[in-house]
Amino acid sequence: MRTKLYLASVAPLSDEAAFSRLLQTVMEARREKVLRCRDAGGKRLLLGAGMLLEKALAAEGLTASDYAETPEGKPFLPSLPDFRFSLSHSGETVLCAVSERELGCDVERVRNFDLRLAERFFHPEESAYLSALPEGERQAAFFRLWTLKESYMKARGLGFALPMSAFAISFDGGIRASGADDGRDWRFLSFREGDSFAALCAEDADRDVPVIRAELLG
Repeated sequence: MRTKLYLASVAPLSDEAAFSRLLQTVMEARREKVLRCRDAGGKRLLLGAGMLLEKALAAEGLTASDYAETPEGKPFLPSLPDFRFSLSHSGETVLCAVSERELGCDVERVRNFDLRLAERFFHPEESAYLSALPEGERQAAFFRLWTLKESYMKARGLGFALPMSAFAISFDGGIRASGADDGRDWRFLSFREGDSFAALCAEDADRDVPVIRAELLG
């Protein structure tokens, strides 16, 4: 199975009737996660990500109902051990990456930030890189780095158990992660989507990973 990245807006889920109807289409464990969320925007994002997973499964001719997560928060489907996926959401955007190899994805809405966040959480090389940029370029660069780093942490299956400061993302000769390498051939994809940055880290993926912009109500 080829690595793919699905992307969608959750704006259509603002309609309460559509939300209630579509909530019944996702796996029970995902539906319960949506219902546990108290924030209306968060509910839309959780449902939208679950719907993208269902669309990705259908595109591969697969079905599953046993959504689960590792103690580190990495999702998996016990009945499909060779199917890998990663979910992310922010703002009005949801992502679902799928493959038969390990992978992780992340999306973050670009917003105001404090450079001290990078100094606190990022690798010193990344913090120095941001500080050296013109002030008007730092915001976009920060969120590009953040999404790339989190996609790598998810792909490794460690999440925030792997500290952001333990490795550095560099752009010399392509996007690379150094300092916490595990010997696998990780490939990165990074792009801007509206008011957000999105990133994918996948093990030995094709360089031309398709980005599929889906319609949740389609």
